[in-house]
Amino acid sequence: MKRNYFLAMAVAVLMLASEVAWAADVSFSGQFRPRFNIDETTSKAGSTANFFDTRVRLNAKANVNANTAVFLQFQSVGTWGKCTAASADSDDTAATGGCVGTRESTGGGTGAGDAAEASDSLADVGLHQAFLTLKNLGGYGADLKIGRQEVVIDGHRLFGHTGWTQGAETKDAIRLSHSAGNHSLGYTYIAADNSDNKANINSGHGNEHVHVVTASTQGVMGGALSGIFTYTSDNNTSTTAWEDDNDWFTVGARQKGKMGGLDYRVEFYHQFGDAGSVANGSGLGITGASADGGSVDRDAQIFGVRLGKTFKNAGMSPTITLWYDNLSGTDDDDATGGDWGTFDVLYDTGHKFYGFMDFYLNRTGANSGFFGLQDIALKTKMSPRPGWTFKADIHHFRTAVDISGNEGDTVATSKVNGKMDPDLGSELDLTLVHKYDANTKIAVGYSHYWSTTSFSVLNAGGGSNGASGSNANDDADWAYVQIDTKF
Repeated sequence: MKRNYFLAMAVAVLMLASEVAWAADVSFSGQFRPRFNIDETTSKAGSTANFFDTRVRLNAKANVNANTAVFLQFQSVGTWGKCTAASADSDDTAATGGCVGTRESTGGGTGAGDAAEASDSLADVGLHQAFLTLKNLGGYGADLKIGRQEVVIDGHRLFGHTGWTQGAETKDAIRLSHSAGNHSLGYTYIAADNSDNKANINSGHGNEHVHVVTASTQGVMGGALSGIFTYTSDNNTSTTAWEDDNDWFTVGARQKGKMGGLDYRVEFYHQFGDAGSVANGSGLGITGASADGGSVDRDAQIFGVRLGKTFKNAGMSPTITLWYDNLSGTDDDDATGGDWGTFDVLYDTGHKFYGFMDFYLNRTGANSGFFGLQDIALKTKMSPRPGWTFKADIHHFRTAVDISGNEGDTVATSKVNGKMDPDLGSELDLTLVHKYDANTKIAVGYSHYWSTTSFSVLNAGGGSNGASGSNANDDADWAYVQIDTKF
């Protein structure tokens, strides 16, 4: 009798779930993306690492009604054969116990999934995204998105999802957007940190909030003109409650389009406000710097330009793109004047911009010693046959500050005993992508980095391949094979 009762309950639950799914218009999708890596560092004492990492996603989207939708994205990321409980990278799902994050081992078998003993205790699945969308809010044509989500603005320059990393990047955010005609407006709030762990808990110290206002107009110079204003309120910079917080701003514009058969992009962003915390810890000897946010003024900028041409009538339809980025750095005048000149890239997708080997991902500019970064690149793309794409990119990196000349001799000496060359080295990125079928792409890549002495001194372990110190100026290699299936 009891068995029949539970069977009837199970049938009823399944029928109810089916009715709810039908009524709410629920759809499912997913992704499976394994990648094999061969990684050789720039350290002479380092060794080559060979490993598999994998992303697995299952998505559920429910169109509850014409104005309401819910999106859930479950994600598991990990390195094959390695597991450590409660471990997560900054770009992975936060640790909640069990075996999570990138599953990088910190020791021998612990019963949590390593090879030392059998185990079924892996608990590495979490919610990568989970948000509610309210469409046509209040009848005013605005959409509201609330919850954990990937925040991407203007081509990933300041806000991106770092999609190359298996964990990717999400934010706990509220996004409001409105579009009419050729114009669109947006507001984004990001809860970047909510620690409340400083001396005076009631003061709100330990929290970091980011507010972003965007506007875009289509049909300008063969493309779109967009502007952005960002306010970062960082109360997480000092253990002393009465010190000033780090409040700073980013304002700028981006123009992208096509003219005269050329693809182009031009963008400029300027930062101002407080920088006391980062300047105090930089080691550059900034006059008056302390943990007090207002002890140093921020004055930094980034300029980027891209110009490309696709030859559609030529064999293999090649595309050639010239690329230049300049992220400002801190020089002698900044240091003596109590200013901070290094641009903070916020939450950009650096892998897209500064070379695939990811040596320059630190948002505050530490990977180039806070001396800024110039990226001079030539990028090519062609299709040797249908379903195949080959890309070859060459980057040359330099500091934005001339640390070999008078404008950088003092700050450069603070890093080493003497001046340095601005040359940070060059990188070659080769990529071959095959569209295996409508759902699967296979990618093979190889990258090589030609290092310099300045790179070895300044990079401070700048990506998975980086290492700092006089014994870290070897060239580096990295290669991978990836299968990406979406369904």
